[in-house]
Amino acid sequence: MRFTVLVTVWLFFSLLTAGAQDLHFSQFYHNSMHLSPATTGVFRGDMRAAAIYRTQWASVPVSYQTFSGAFDWKAFRRQNNLVAFGLMMEHDRAGDAALTWTQLGGTVSVSHAIGAWQALSGGFGLAFAQRTFDIGKLTFKNQWAGDYFDPSLPTKETFGSRSGIFPTVSAGINWLYEPVDSRTRVTAGFGLFHLNKPASGFGDDKSSRLPIRTALNLQATKQLTEWLDIIVVSSWQQMGAAREILAGAGVRRILSNETPATETAIQFTFSSRLGDALIPAIQVERGNWTAGLSYDWNTSDFEVATNNRGGLELALIYRTLPVPPPKVRKTCPIF
Repeated sequence: MRFTVLVTVWLFFSLLTAGAQDLHFSQFYHNSMHLSPATTGVFRGDMRAAAIYRTQWASVPVSYQTFSGAFDWKAFRRQNNLVAFGLMMEHDRAGDAALTWTQLGGTVSVSHAIGAWQALSGGFGLAFAQRTFDIGKLTFKNQWAGDYFDPSLPTKETFGSRSGIFPTVSAGINWLYEPVDSRTRVTAGFGLFHLNKPASGFGDDKSSRLPIRTALNLQATKQLTEWLDIIVVSSWQQMGAAREILAGAGVRRILSNETPATETAIQFTFSSRLGDALIPAIQVERGNWTAGLSYDWNTSDFEVATNNRGGLELALIYRTLPVPPPKVRKTCPIF
């Protein structure tokens, strides 16, 4: 009952408004630190490495290519407390001028177990971001020689620095609900990014500042039988006037569960980025490894240019699974 009520309330609020935001991942549940630094270390296992690659709008001249890589590990455990650290890299490239966004940073989270089934986490992140563009890939009217285009002609345009580096600060909280001896699991997180509103212009331009990005996310698994789970995922992001809402559901079929090292499962989900795309996804799990594949079927007004073809996304996750402790040893199951 608690699971059903939580999911229903979350989806109700998620569907109140809709919008769009360019920098995103459809399989956001494989890139949780992008939505809250408090999710650092919130996973089953000791260490986790994840990578996501996304290519978007390949059918139009200004395609987007986005990559994210993350690594986090559980560093210290003491009674009901856990400290975890993470590293994260993001890279995005788009447009004729190859406008890029590259971000490198670290995160830290502290989790406290509340009984055997729940935990609260708080997290903090610090990263450095760089924006660049390649002026050589642009053309200007001054390079038109009257009857033909001559790229050797001077552009007569002046530009300052073509790159800018700035720090960005993030913070967040996360709640985990995970009953013992069950695959049922719920995580709900909240994150704030660019808390320092960094100047994101090029060179000495300080007039352009990044607005704070607010992110909410929910990931829920409900075990129905020994071999079947239902899945619910949802995220909401707001950054200035841009807004993105994604919600979906699916099923997970356990194929083998003899040992953690050989546990095998396949998962199908169907999601919607409201006002933008429909997203079928498939996920395969085998022991330490998880691989995901999704495709955005564009439904926005941009479909005139894309012919409904949105973005292909690939995700790969590796986790080191701990050896189960002896039954005579008492330990906190949540960690």
